[in-house]
Amino acid sequence: MIHKMLMVRRSAMLALPVCGLMLSASVGCAPDKKDLQARAVDEYRSQRHIESMATLRQILEMDRADAEANYYMGLNYQTMAARKFRQSDVTSACRELDTAVLYFKQAIKSWPNYMAAINSANEAYEARGRYEQALAVARNATDVNRGIAEHFIVLGNEYRERGDYDNAIRSYKTALSIEPNSAVAYAEMGTLYMRIGDRALASDCLRKSYELNPRQTGVADQLARLNGGSDVQTASGEAVAAPQPPTVESPAQ
Repeated sequence: MIHKMLMVRRSAMLALPVCGLMLSASVGCAPDKKDLQARAVDEYRSQRHIESMATLRQILEMDRADAEANYYMGLNYQTMAARKFRQSDVTSACRELDTAVLYFKQAIKSWPNYMAAINSANEAYEARGRYEQALAVARNATDVNRGIAEHFIVLGNEYRERGDYDNAIRSYKTALSIEPNSAVAYAEMGTLYMRIGDRALASDCLRKSYELNPRQTGVADQLARLNGGSDVQTASGEAVAAPQPPTVESPAQ
């Protein structure tokens, strides 16, 4: 009897290192969060949305509040919603958009200054026709991040698209009080003035935007249109070339 007990105890002691090695191996094989994030983003960009969502769920099981994982999960649902709309499956598309919004909101909650998530949430709300909720997202972003000009530009754009031009201008001017050399703020304000037909103020804002950043999207084209298709002189005397029509090659004879 004593001999059997000693044998059992010896077997148990020998088994402990083996069990320890197995446990260490299992821990070492656990997926790394950064690796999973990189894989999920790559799958999303490769339009393998189901695979991306599966990978993102692994991350969210580790950390439900992970901002990037929630953002990309929302993007996947938003992309699937666009596909459903193209297929005229409006009910399913709206359901996908509602789910996307939930993930975008969690991303913003985890990282209040997550501009990509804020913009995507606004787009999803607008696609659902929920314009007041989109505006609320932009307002909340400025309340939480009062010292960041970009949030006030987004809010100004939301007001502008709703025809609330007074509040739009106020938002753009708040952005410029935070960041006086914001080419984006001047460009968006110039777009607003063009929309309401104030060509003089539109020209002033667009010229200022161009001087701050000649590569600011669309500004050179808008300035040229304001000048009837001719080159425009900025305040510094620099010429802004009018956009040229695309070259069409003659068919081979």
